[in-house]
Amino acid sequence: MRGAAALLLGALALGTSSPARALDGDVMRNILSPVFLAQNLAAVCEKLDPDFARETGGRDGDAHQVIAHVKDHILAVMTREEAAPIVASAAGAARAVGLGMIRPLSGGSAEEQAGRLKALCEQTAKPLVRGVVDAHDQRHDFFEQMIRDARQARG
Repeated sequence: MRGAAALLLGALALGTSSPARALDGDVMRNILSPVFLAQNLAAVCEKLDPDFARETGGRDGDAHQVIAHVKDHILAVMTREEAAPIVASAAGAARAVGLGMIRPLSGGSAEEQAGRLKALCEQTAKPLVRGVVDAHDQRHDFFEQMIRDARQARG
C-alpha cells in the first residue's frame, strides 16, 4: 500500500514547509495517523504470523521498535496539552481505517476469515508497515530536520 507511505511522506513535507506551522494539529495528525495504522496492523498481523514485525522492520529493529521510535520523535516536539487532542484524533482515525479494512473480512467459516485476514496482512498491511518504516529509514535526516524545525518553532 504505497498510498500510506506517500501520505506519510507528504505529511512530513508539509510539516517542514513552514517552521511556524510545524506544530499545526492537522499536520501532526497527518503524520501520526499512518504511524498508528501501521502499529495497529502490525499487532493484528503478528498474531497470524509471528515473523511479521521482523519482516517489516528496518535498520533500527523490528516494525514495533521503529514505529515506537517514530512516535517518540513526533511526540517529543509537543507538550502534553498539545499532544493529547492530536494523539486522540490520529489514533481514532487509524482505528477507524483499520476496522474498515478488517470488518469486511467477516462471514463464512473461521478458516475462511483467517484466510482473508492473512491475505490482508500480506497484500495490504505488510506493504503499508514497510512503507512507514522505509519512509523513516530512507529519509531519516529529513525526519530529524523536521523535528528540529518543530522544536525551534515552539521556542
